[in-house]
Amino acid sequence: MDQLEAAVNEVSDKDWAWWPFLWVRPEKHQHLSLLRVAAISMLYGMPASVLTELGIKLQYAASIPELIATSLVFPLLFLFFGSVFVAPMWNRRASTLRARRAAGFGA
Repeated sequence: MDQLEAAVNEVSDKDWAWWPFLWVRPEKHQHLSLLRVAAISMLYGMPASVLTELGIKLQYAASIPELIATSLVFPLLFLFFGSVFVAPMWNRRASTLRARRAAGFGA
């Protein structure tokens, strides 16, 4: 579990992983809430969905249900991975950092 946490947090600490939404990234010691994960999922998922829909429209005449499903896929996919993998690992580290600060060991 520690190796998975280290790997996930190593990627999530990189600026390129948050670009262009660096302003949404919490500090390492702050909790990554489900509300923030949902907002991030929309910020990253909607443009991905729009690009996918454009690609689909260029290939064939997609029906309305197909386009609605496509618009939901990426935000839900980002929400799933964010809430199952990223947020728990981030929050585990944040708890450790807060405990270290409270014990007087700094960041």
